[in-house]
Amino acid sequence: MDNGKLFRSFSYTAEVTSRCYSLPLQRIITDFGADVSFQKIPKKLMEHYGISSPVSSAQKITEKHAESIKDMEHIHRDIPEAEGVKCLICETDGTMIPIVDTFERNEDGKAVDKRKTRSVRWKEGRLTLARQKEKVDPVFGGTLGLTDMAGDHLFDCAVRAGFGEQTKVHCVGDGARWIAEQVERVFGSQGNFLIDFYHLCDYLAAASKKCSPEDPAGWLNQQKRRMRVFT
Repeated sequence: MDNGKLFRSFSYTAEVTSRCYSLPLQRIITDFGADVSFQKIPKKLMEHYGISSPVSSAQKITEKHAESIKDMEHIHRDIPEAEGVKCLICETDGTMIPIVDTFERNEDGKAVDKRKTRSVRWKEGRLTLARQKEKVDPVFGGTLGLTDMAGDHLFDCAVRAGFGEQTKVHCVGDGARWIAEQVERVFGSQGNFLIDFYHLCDYLAAASKKCSPEDPAGWLNQQKRRMRVFT
């Protein structure tokens, strides 16, 4: 007893209290939460560790740590006062992600199950990466924000990968206008943008039927050879 309070040695050494999850267990749950849906976390937790946890707790813990990471996020916006690495390869692209919204609603004085108020909408998520030319361990960034935010994340990835005052940045992408605009905005004269070969071939294939209706396949293969020689 300590000042009238019961001292529990296990709770003290394990750093857990009633109705809480230890930090190691929270880490396990958030690791699963980054890989699978909340619904699947309890099954994986039981399979690997023999621990039972409700879906609601797994979701709450994962979202809590995700929010903490977001609050700690710091994006570099200035070029470091250093020469930096010689060359960086940078990429960014977007994809549509389904977002589920729920809201509070009462009927006859009782709260309606939120699963009955859910609605799904689509929002574009943008992933960015940067790596040194001779390395294959990129630095990643991601945002659900607008294109300028994606550009800021791209610049931040570059800084964390070694970007400096003398670094040349080579960016490749699918040809979307917003990507080229962001490369120019954040890197200026230090950056250049090139459509990747896969997407370039897609565009040329679509144009081949107009450019050479008699032999579109032959025309396309000729352009591919020219692009390889050019690069």
